[in-house]
Amino acid sequence: MTATPAATLSRWRAFLRRRFSREETFGLYLTVGFLSCALLVALFGSLADEVFEVHGQGELDRRVTESVRSLQTPARDALALAVTELGSWRFLVPATLAVAGTLAWKKHRVSALLFAGCVVGGWLLEAVLKISYHRSRPDLWPALVTEKTPSFPSGHSTMSALFFGAAVAVVHHLSDRRAVRIAAAASAAALILAVGFTRIYLGAHWLTDVVAGFLVGLFWVVVCATGMEFFARRSRASPSR
Repeated sequence: MTATPAATLSRWRAFLRRRFSREETFGLYLTVGFLSCALLVALFGSLADEVFEVHGQGELDRRVTESVRSLQTPARDALALAVTELGSWRFLVPATLAVAGTLAWKKHRVSALLFAGCVVGGWLLEAVLKISYHRSRPDLWPALVTEKTPSFPSGHSTMSALFFGAAVAVVHHLSDRRAVRIAAAASAAALILAVGFTRIYLGAHWLTDVVAGFLVGLFWVVVCATGMEFFARRSRASPSR
């Protein structure tokens, strides 16, 4: 028997009430995580379609790159080269090992495993996407850095979003203090945006490469953060949270 519109609406209301109840907090968390992942995938797919429909640089990419170049000075060049290292393997490898090792040493084994998995898994995802899309680097002017890998998505932008986003997820997982959570999120957002800007400033990427990197990184962080909460709840009786 086909359900009436009123009955269907009633079921949806009951579902939402359960999701927003204290008893169903985890269900709400999973629902939000799923919807966030779906939105990020849709945005990335739309961006990729737009980028490769023009077969290279778009008007927005060109304008942004030319505008950013006008900001270059020797002092700013040096600062950009320093900041961009926050998205490079030279920083991320030892930093990831240090964070994951510290978490494990502090008996937060689930957080340690999923933090490392977030960074490593996200790097593999970004590498596959680079090979799949194989977009050329910007060529409007000689870049201030030499890169040999494809341009889309930006690896530095992806990795900074992965590392600092995963750090925020761990803070939210381990601390209930709102001020700490807000400070962590704000600091991470500032660093991620700064790294992304340097990739355009240095001539290594188009704007769309950077935005795509952010989307990929955030997608994988949401996946891992949801997994972190799932495994933490399963091991709630254990002190190794």
